[in-house]
Amino acid sequence: MYLLDSDVAKKICQYNLLHELAGALGCSLGDFAVLPQLKFQLKLTKDDKALAKLGSFEAVDLARQLVASASEVEVVAESANPLLQLNRPDIDSGEATLFAALYGHEDTELLSGDKRAYVALSKVEGMPVIDALWARLICLEEALYLILGSSEFQLVSAKVRARPDVDTSVSIAFGRTAENPLESVVEALLSYMRSLEADTSGKYLLPC
Repeated sequence: MYLLDSDVAKKICQYNLLHELAGALGCSLGDFAVLPQLKFQLKLTKDDKALAKLGSFEAVDLARQLVASASEVEVVAESANPLLQLNRPDIDSGEATLFAALYGHEDTELLSGDKRAYVALSKVEGMPVIDALWARLICLEEALYLILGSSEFQLVSAKVRARPDVDTSVSIAFGRTAENPLESVVEALLSYMRSLEADTSGKYLLPC
């Protein structure tokens, strides 16, 4: 199971790379789980509002496919789950819910576009159980790195470069005025991941 935070879910749909992500992870859309509020955050019940939120009809269609196929993240409110006790202003309720959902589910991974939440998690002290989570945390740049490993570069590059409004760092990595070659894109994505590794005191694990 792969948990998607709302930021990653939105951006992957905007890039029209949802099925490529599933292929890179070796799963189906039914193996994703999203927060219950995603469909409301993306205004998916209203065509005009969803289009304004996501920026293209293709993105709206993919977001609706995702919500229809994915399960909803659920967390059993047990006192034995220490991650339910996270109370930090730099970890919002959605990310806290996703972190808590990882606890006790060793076959589950989390894809998040909120690197600040990962940095904040690295600063939590007195919770040894958090150490086991880092091998199952993936950022947006790593998700794109994985997609490049299993999809045609020109296709992925064209989709990302068609939406420079989605994410500035990703747009720079792929090239804003001219297409960057594969080697440059990969190095840029790895650079962002190394920066996250440094910001989390080496806890974020780079892809092998």
